[in-house]
Amino acid sequence: MTTFLQIVKGILLGLVQGLTEFLPISSSGHLILLEKLGVAPPSVFLNLLLHVATLLAVCILLRKDLWGWIRHPLSRESRWMILSLVPTVALAVAAEIWAKPLLAGAYVSLGFLATSFVLVLGTRLRTIQKPLSVGNALLCGLLHGLAVAPGLSRSGTTVVGMQALGIDQARAVRLSFLLSIPVILGGTVWECIGGVDLSGIDIPFLVSAVVAAFVSGLISLRLMLSSFGKSLPVFALYTFALAIVGLWI
Repeated sequence: MTTFLQIVKGILLGLVQGLTEFLPISSSGHLILLEKLGVAPPSVFLNLLLHVATLLAVCILLRKDLWGWIRHPLSRESRWMILSLVPTVALAVAAEIWAKPLLAGAYVSLGFLATSFVLVLGTRLRTIQKPLSVGNALLCGLLHGLAVAPGLSRSGTTVVGMQALGIDQARAVRLSFLLSIPVILGGTVWECIGGVDLSGIDIPFLVSAVVAAFVSGLISLRLMLSSFGKSLPVFALYTFALAIVGLWI
């Protein structure tokens, strides 16, 4: 029975990670709330494994874009993406060194509230298309880096930000998810350097969580690639509700 319950908890955790990773509602914020509720153990490495599972979903569904990036590393879009990683990495490293309470979820409700505001803003944007440039690459990378804060949706923040900077929504969604690949890989390598700590985590729980995150990630990513902007008001209301719930957990 204990093993069965661990598998059920793992599936629940994986489903939450997979579904929320690509919906604009912050997967890291949800993982923090689940930790507070006792469903998920407070393990940074476990969270990274779940992100790697959803990363595989990105690599599968966006394999043509990814392969094009690899084959043509000096193309305009590839150079834009590489440049945008500079402020992202800088902010991630700075947060790891100087803002550990932030990463641990001390301000998760504030992050959800910020996401709600961003999504409401996204419903009112009317994009005037502009070409990819050094300026919007750095600004998009900055937004991507700010989303290291639990509760602040990476996809919501970056896609709405890109739209505000003149990148059409379909392209912004694709770029946002492609940018997550090096970020997640880098975070995983960083944590592995410090040592892998899976103490207190049962293998059935771990395996079921990773598999569920991968499968549900495929579903939610496909949904977001086809209909990102259609439900922004609903997501804004949902994250606003989570901001209130987070204050009471």
